[in-house]
Amino acid sequence: MIITSLTNPYIKELNELKKNNIKKEKNMFLVDGLDFILLAKQNNLLKEILTLSYLEEYQDVKQIIVTKPILDKLSINKTSSNVIGVCYYPQNKEIKGDKLLYLDGVQDPGNVGTLIRTALAFSYSGVILSKDTASIYNDKVISSTKGAIFSLPLYNDIDLISLKEKGYEIVSTSLKNAIDYKKYHFKNKFVLVLGNEGQGVKEENLLISDYIVKINMDNIDSLNVGVAGGILMNEYR
Repeated sequence: MIITSLTNPYIKELNELKKNNIKKEKNMFLVDGLDFILLAKQNNLLKEILTLSYLEEYQDVKQIIVTKPILDKLSINKTSSNVIGVCYYPQNKEIKGDKLLYLDGVQDPGNVGTLIRTALAFSYSGVILSKDTASIYNDKVISSTKGAIFSLPLYNDIDLISLKEKGYEIVSTSLKNAIDYKKYHFKNKFVLVLGNEGQGVKEENLLISDYIVKINMDNIDSLNVGVAGGILMNEYR
């Protein structure tokens, strides 16, 4: 198939996937570049490719030949690559695994994407996003994961109490009433809770936590949540 017109109905339909509510409704999103496309294909989440020229290595995937202006229109980046993938969101319903990351109101999309990627790097079983955490339908979240969104289970708005009832230890971060993070020795099943960039972990979540940990620092009061999360996940791996 070849499409050359910016006003083609299907191109207009794909362009709607830039809207978070449409991504959620269609359970699809767009990615730029072969790195993302390869990861999507490896995880059976690649629907089709829009490209300037036919890609032999993806002959088993539907390919639509388009023009550069069409790629520029659909790109989620300032400058498009020569290929865009249409991908499905992974469907993860049941919590599995022993090491989970819980993002409690983390609002910066770049931080959310970075933490998802870091969780994959340190072999966490999945990431849970609270209602007030930046959405996985946000383009910057998707981009910042660098493809980890395809490989790591993501869950929306799962109650910490329900996880505690399933035998998970709840380990939250705070600057107050906390022990040094190196003094916590994790058991088989735990949830690491990271809070909002300004307010931290919600009080109600601190109250049900089994442990509250902090990173002792010199010269500064706090770290960016993405940096802090990396330090903690490296320790609890």
